[in-house]
Amino acid sequence: MTPSPQSPRPRPRSPLMRRDPAALGIPQAALLALADRLAEESLDPHALLIARGGDVAFETAWAPYALDRPALVYSASKTYTALAIGYLADERRLRLDDSAGMLLGLPDPHGITVRHLLTMNTGHTGAQIEAIGMDPARLLATGPSHAPGTFFAYNSPASHALSAIVTAVTGERMTDYLRPRLLDPLGIGERWMDSVDGIQTGASGFHLTVDDLTRTATMLGAGGVFRGTQVASDWFIEEMTRPWSNTAAFDGPVAAAGEVNDWALGYGYQVWRSRHGFRLDGAAGQFALVVPELDLTIAYQGATLDTQATLRAFWAFVDAVGVASVAGEAADASEGIYASELPAAGDPAPDTWSSRERLTIMTEASFEADGLMLSDAGDGWTLALPGVGTLPVSDAWTAARLSRGDALSAPSSRPEAVADPAADDLRLAARGEQRSDGSVLVHVVDTTSPHRVIVIREADGSLRAGWHIPPIGGGWEVLRVPSVVTRRLARSSALLLDMDGTLVDSHAVVERLWTQWSIDHGIDPAYTLSIIHGRQGQESMALLLPDRPPEVTIAENRELLAAETAQTEGVVAIAGAGALLEGLKTLPHALVTSATRALADARMEAAGIRMPAVAVTAEDVVRSKPDPEGFLAAARRLGVEPADAIVVEDSANGIAAGLAAGMRVIGIGPHAAAAGPTWTVPDATAIHVQDDGDGGIRLTLD
Repeated sequence: MTPSPQSPRPRPRSPLMRRDPAALGIPQAALLALADRLAEESLDPHALLIARGGDVAFETAWAPYALDRPALVYSASKTYTALAIGYLADERRLRLDDSAGMLLGLPDPHGITVRHLLTMNTGHTGAQIEAIGMDPARLLATGPSHAPGTFFAYNSPASHALSAIVTAVTGERMTDYLRPRLLDPLGIGERWMDSVDGIQTGASGFHLTVDDLTRTATMLGAGGVFRGTQVASDWFIEEMTRPWSNTAAFDGPVAAAGEVNDWALGYGYQVWRSRHGFRLDGAAGQFALVVPELDLTIAYQGATLDTQATLRAFWAFVDAVGVASVAGEAADASEGIYASELPAAGDPAPDTWSSRERLTIMTEASFEADGLMLSDAGDGWTLALPGVGTLPVSDAWTAARLSRGDALSAPSSRPEAVADPAADDLRLAARGEQRSDGSVLVHVVDTTSPHRVIVIREADGSLRAGWHIPPIGGGWEVLRVPSVVTRRLARSSALLLDMDGTLVDSHAVVERLWTQWSIDHGIDPAYTLSIIHGRQGQESMALLLPDRPPEVTIAENRELLAAETAQTEGVVAIAGAGALLEGLKTLPHALVTSATRALADARMEAAGIRMPAVAVTAEDVVRSKPDPEGFLAAARRLGVEPADAIVVEDSANGIAAGLAAGMRVIGIGPHAAAAGPTWTVPDATAIHVQDDGDGGIRLTLD
């Protein structure tokens, strides 16, 4: 057995270059039309990345999804399985016309070869394939209704058999075998594929980002070349993308009358031919489209059963790019737009709650509702979800991470597809809305998959719930993943931390004193509390009482600060804050707060957590958040470039200040997502830091 080459030291995952769309010959109107169409046609878009020549023209994620969080891509996984076979053929460890049974050490009475598996031409019918399941021995032993090589039927067991061949030949899991050959050269980070009986599924189960899909599609479109390096053999890519199988009779997604059906154009080695080029294709709309004639790729994750409608939207976009290319439109960046000017994650356009309301429950899909409960709780609700646990719900997306131990009821048995004991987590986000008819609508999204549950509490209190699109192969259990899938990585020269709401929970004191202040001045306390967070007190007072003399406001704020400093009862540390500060002890970091130094010292001491050596407080700035002055001052004191620093903030004002400083922002807490930070986490327990070996910080976000 030939050992795999050792991976070199993990390569830095250098980003794809971001360029102005106009400079890449992509019209602004076409991008806007595509983004709008995906949302308006209720196709439930999650993430989208468009690249040309390997450069990114546009990327966005629709809340609560994130561009940097891998998600289940279902059968798009199959293409990676085919590539693994290609590497084995290159290394002369197998031939495509070898007997599959010979390679697996199993009987092969019907002469099924590796190529038959790659092209899904084993000769089995759909009914036979369903009965076979993920069992290579049974696949080879079952007599096909047609001669192998003469009949196509969509065949995930064949893909799983290919993964089993990779492991049988190499002694490695398929993705471990691919790591030094494909994943590292493409810059694809640590990822996860689920397994069946210890063999990676091969047919599904890979969790990838749209960036990962783009890197793969760019390489395939360039004949195996990525950034000047031949990553995969051109002969195999050429064979892989031919229409080996006739799929004209395939019973796939329905096309409109007179429309070309994209599932009737042929099948290669685990890729589909398209009306333009070819594609990686996963259930419910997980796509990587390769359009070689335009040097264009589209990577997408969404959730719809009408996947032909999703492709229809993409082809309209491709046609517009083609027309612009033929017309030779000037690639003048000054007349174009930058991706940041288009809808981006967190902006109102991508987070189209109105389009989410049009998504419906699939009533025929099985859903465990025994024990379901939706209760009013303060300014939101609490949802008890069977098989999952208890989730907080508000009118903004609220993230939650739940392990199997949190489940309200344990399943009687685990599906075989979830054979990895480390696959314990569900990473969810919930959002609710009180509707005018008295009902409540709640969406619970699994952010590592295409799936969501819709819960409706009618005005009379009755509940109904179900999947928008059910997971393949089971319910919540098949969606559980290990922590590597929910983990996000970043590097920073320094971490700049807010205090109240980020490290310290002082809301009881703040709300009590500001509520009384509002009542004393005839102001609605709810309005006061909606604007004060992140701001210095005197600025908040000036906004609320703009006609009052400044000297009166300053004096009154001094009195309020004294009261806040003296009243520390109920001030506690935010979960994980102490551990985060201890981890940062020898790393560059600073506190940036709108509180005075005395107030900051009092609250940090009351919470029992360490005060950073560098602190920018109210005395050190002229303007408070949302002005970026405080964060810029902290960066100067630490001697780092603003763009290399990362802010940790909970309030909309603080998040706006960090972004205005040109910094990336980790939004912390249930309301942070609405302000559009770079990342969101539920609390400080989800932030892990270590020395990056180069004087900076390596962050891991759960």
